[in-house]
Amino acid sequence: MPRVLPTRRGLAVAAVAAAAVAMGVEFGPRALDAVVLPAAVVLAAAGVQLYLLDPPRVDRTTPPPGDPGTTATVRLAFDTDTPVTGVVRDRLPDGVDGDAEATTLIGGEPFAYEVTYRERGEHALGPATVSARDVLGLARRTVVTEGRDAVLVYPRVFHPSPAVGERLRGLAAPDQGAERGAFDHLREYARGDSLRDVHWKSSAKREELVVQEFADDGDRQRVTMAASAAPGRADAMAEAAATVGYALLDEGMAVSLTTPDGGLLLTPGDAGRLLDHLARVGDGDVGESADVVVRADADGVTVRVDGASRPFDPGDRRRIGVEGASGGDEGAGTDDAPPADRREVRA
Repeated sequence: MPRVLPTRRGLAVAAVAAAAVAMGVEFGPRALDAVVLPAAVVLAAAGVQLYLLDPPRVDRTTPPPGDPGTTATVRLAFDTDTPVTGVVRDRLPDGVDGDAEATTLIGGEPFAYEVTYRERGEHALGPATVSARDVLGLARRTVVTEGRDAVLVYPRVFHPSPAVGERLRGLAAPDQGAERGAFDHLREYARGDSLRDVHWKSSAKREELVVQEFADDGDRQRVTMAASAAPGRADAMAEAAATVGYALLDEGMAVSLTTPDGGLLLTPGDAGRLLDHLARVGDGDVGESADVVVRADADGVTVRVDGASRPFDPGDRRRIGVEGASGGDEGAGTDDAPPADRREVRA
């Protein structure tokens, strides 16, 4: 059964009505008729309005993925047969910050608020709570809406240190002189595409970036990569694996990645899939049978490339430019933005 409670304004009206009753007993019924009856009518009307209110349905529009420091907008659109004024509160998880509370017209324009991503992972927003009020603000009814939606926070992606970067480029060296297959088609630029594949002449004509696709993707050299983490070190492992994996994809390599949460095969252009997977990965050990081994433990993070181990040192530059998200002071995401959108920041 819906629970309708008086607001402070409603309690004040009830107190005035009670005082009028006392005055009517003392001085006659005229005071009772002039104050008590209208107060009783408006209080009853407020209660009936909220009691009969159908719970609003909410459609939450979540922002695209980004890395820690990204600021984005969440929108809540309410569908109700009877628009009412109320206080909206959207529940936020620990890994996301924001001011998700406001007084608004439920059923009017969507309620929008800003969130800032703080921690890697998949974070659920909601449910939203609506504290609806009647037209005069005399009564309130709290409704918890159905539905939760997730936002994805990527691991940070860096430029690898010179030592690690040189080893990774060495893995790709055997294919550097190979001829590419026949041109197949042009397509729209997507997050993770290498800038070497951008067709600049066609991009200038269309006023948007387009890339070339070739017919030899099935013959691309494949590198195996394994990523493991000791308990509590999954975030560090995810950052190192994202950095190394992105660098390999940017060199035109296919990557067979194995993590504690499973494996996947990636080809250049799959940076989004790489980050989606590493945003959710937890700790665990997958062994070291791979061309590239990333391991995070209490002593730090190491990257072993073709038998030679190096400490993971992200250098001094973050890769930024996750499509669809606006970064904070720290930047966001990967180095897949066009040159005009690139900048460098301290790690």
